[in-house]
Amino acid sequence: MIRLLAGIWTLLSLVTAIGFSWLFVTMFWNNRACFDENGQCFVDGVVHHDTSFVYFWIALLAALSGLTGAIIASRRARS
Repeated sequence: MIRLLAGIWTLLSLVTAIGFSWLFVTMFWNNRACFDENGQCFVDGVVHHDTSFVYFWIALLAALSGLTGAIIASRRARS
């Protein structure tokens, strides 16, 4: 049962990591050169903030959580 829950946790964590990685790339990485002194970037009427870098840390934590879940799910049952 623990292995099943760990597998579900792994799947949800990796989906979360992919989602936040996509947000990081679209909201920060692609616009990193145009931020002004206030930490804002105006692209096609949309304001991007340099605080969007936080998405990187959330994606990293979710990926590490998914890796931990994968390790737990792949363990052999104790006999």
